[in-house]
Amino acid sequence: MGLLNATTASAQQFIDDHGHCLVEGEEVQVCFKTVRDWIVFSSWRVIHVDVQGLTGKKKQYLTVPYRSISAYSIESAGTFDLDAEVKIYLSGHSPIEFKIGKDSDVSGLQMLMAQKLDR
Repeated sequence: MGLLNATTASAQQFIDDHGHCLVEGEEVQVCFKTVRDWIVFSSWRVIHVDVQGLTGKKKQYLTVPYRSISAYSIESAGTFDLDAEVKIYLSGHSPIEFKIGKDSDVSGLQMLMAQKLDR
């Protein structure tokens, strides 16, 4: 997966559009959105929604439980670099990579990942 130019998005907008994929008691902690796709960090897992096709009616939902994440890296945006880069490493798989806009909440994501992977 390689999301480009994702920006911090409203948890409520994700819930309105894709809340059916959340289970009872699960809360959206941090979420990012491109024009059509989402990457969401909930209280229990990472969810990637890949909206496909011309009409956007076809969607693929990828769920990654935090226990499956072996490491992560977050590279903040610099003066000339417009995007922050995030990589999530899964045991036995290629990393999930995405870029988020310069003004997005990288520190919130950093704290969340540290909390979830420290357990």
